[in-house]
Amino acid sequence: MGDETSTSASMLVQEPAPPAVQGAGSVKQQISNLVALSLRATVPEVDVEPTVEVCTTKFGDYQCNNAMGLWSKVKGSGTNFKNPNAIGQAIAKNLPACDVIESTSVAGPGFVNIVLSNSWVAKRIQDMLVNGIKTWAPILPVKRLVLDFSSPNIAKEMHVGHLRSTIIGDTLARMFEFSNVDVLRRNHVGDWGTQFGMLIEFLFEKFPEWEELGSQAIGDLQLFYKASKEKFDNDAEFKDRAQQAVVRLQVS
Repeated sequence: MGDETSTSASMLVQEPAPPAVQGAGSVKQQISNLVALSLRATVPEVDVEPTVEVCTTKFGDYQCNNAMGLWSKVKGSGTNFKNPNAIGQAIAKNLPACDVIESTSVAGPGFVNIVLSNSWVAKRIQDMLVNGIKTWAPILPVKRLVLDFSSPNIAKEMHVGHLRSTIIGDTLARMFEFSNVDVLRRNHVGDWGTQFGMLIEFLFEKFPEWEELGSQAIGDLQLFYKASKEKFDNDAEFKDRAQQAVVRLQVS
């Protein structure tokens, strides 16, 4: 049965792609990969994930914020580092040479500011102008995924949560497709079984001259649904008729 309160899209990743090639991923991912290599060289005894954020100061484009956390793990253990700033200096020094990074600097308690290479950015822009915007698409470690949308319960009224989920789902789908991922969009519509049998039998019972009735608002159906569920739970004969209605729906 569909979840009428769903407010977020969900994803099931399928068919993992081969390991990403060098330079793959967004700019932040590429910087994170370089920082990860530096961290292994700086503190090989500590297993730590790179912490890279967009720099909020004028001293860089990205910033590595691992030094303070590392200092709390290594101080008092016989380390050669005297403070977080020394760790930051080592992280900056151990960054692999590449065409992405122009320069680095270390501020305060070890914040490593990273400046992107102007020539590398210019080359990326030129590539986009010549070959199209999709050259900026990050290479992701998956090639196919299933994205589940709001999956509304069609026996009940929809609400803003379904709209929000659908917008989020479509946005995610477009982003993944931009990155050359094969996206399978799915929106499972719920409550077409027993619940609809209950509702159909209840409406036939309540409105025997239904052809002359005219239209009903979906809000009325919400009330009818609740009433039919109560009758289904308390009237064995009605329950049997509702179940038979489901069978007729499924074989028609």
